Amino acid sequence: MVVLNEKHYIGEGLIRTCYVNPEDKNQCIKVPKPHVERNYTYKEILYYLKLHKRDRSAYDYSFYSDYKGEITTNLGVGQIFDLIRDEPTGTVSKTLEYYLGNESLIDGETLWEALLKLKAQMTFFKVFTRDLRARNLCCKLLNNNTIQIIIIDGIGHRDFFPLADYFNHFSKKKIERTFKKWHFTSIKDQKVFLLEELLKTNGQ
Repeated sequence: MVVLNEKHYIGEGLIRTCYVNPEDKNQCIKVPKPHVERNYTYKEILYYLKLHKRDRSAYDYSFYSDYKGEITTNLGVGQIFDLIRDEPTGTVSKTLEYYLGNESLIDGETLWEALLKLKAQMTFFKVFTRDLRARNLCCKLLNNNTIQIIIIDGIGHRDFFPLADYFNHFSKKKIERTFKKWHFTSIKDQKVFLLEELLKTNGQ
């Protein structure tokens, strides 16, 4: 059993709390909160297992944090994923939401170019997300002074007839709808969306 405590804490969302894996600094452990039903994480795991059946030897799937299995912790059963770290410093990469709120660190044009690359990768490899929020994407700083946007949560879809998994036309349309739904039509639109969400959260 892996023992997790405050020194391993990274952050949390509505569903899970994320910790650095004490046994591997390049992995994180996500522990579902008490109210989260097992069925929620099980569906996500099934999607990752489906991706694992693909022949990935000739392709680069580094645009999402991959699932590594489950593990028992002192806080309950958790899921292990890749932990994204910046290349120059080795520190845990920050979310796109963070950089959108601190645009002096990475300019909007650079962020937008990285988002378009992510969109192209998702379309080409037919990898989908249920929740394309800026907090579910992180910006990995690379040694060549560029960035890569990586999906760290919300991966998968709920389609009963998953035509997008097999046909380019449907996968392209689905990802276009996803980016539009989550207001990734421009950096400006995304910032407005984040501000509106913040105001709702604060009850204003």
